[in-house]
Amino acid sequence: MDKDRLSHVEQYKMLREETMHHLREADRTGFWAVTAAGAVYAWLFAYNVSLAAAWYLPSFIILFSGLRVLANNRRMMDVAKYLERIETMSFGDDNYLPGWERYLRTQVGHYRGFSPAIFAMIFWIGLLVGSFFVSFWLSP
Repeated sequence: MDKDRLSHVEQYKMLREETMHHLREADRTGFWAVTAAGAVYAWLFAYNVSLAAAWYLPSFIILFSGLRVLANNRRMMDVAKYLERIETMSFGDDNYLPGWERYLRTQVGHYRGFSPAIFAMIFWIGLLVGSFFVSFWLSP
């Protein structure tokens, strides 16, 4: 075997680490979106800003943060599909221990009811709608 080529195990480890990076990034993005929106609302409220458009800035922060998380999730789903291929090659038809990505797809599902992806979408949509409501309610 060529020493410069990645083995399937090395590829798998590298891609799992990339997935974990995207998960951590999604959590951080959510935290900082809420923090930034709250700080902007506090500043607007404290200084009694009368420009109505300024009150919608937090909504746009949340919108673009949500789009960033969506892009990260799309990348994670692409990586997951490839990891499934490695698992299929490595584990074969083992139903008891199929590999993590295959287990998620068959036992949990990325988009089945009450999956983490559904909860994340509900969170971001609720946050966006809530921020528009707060902006409308607080703006002059």
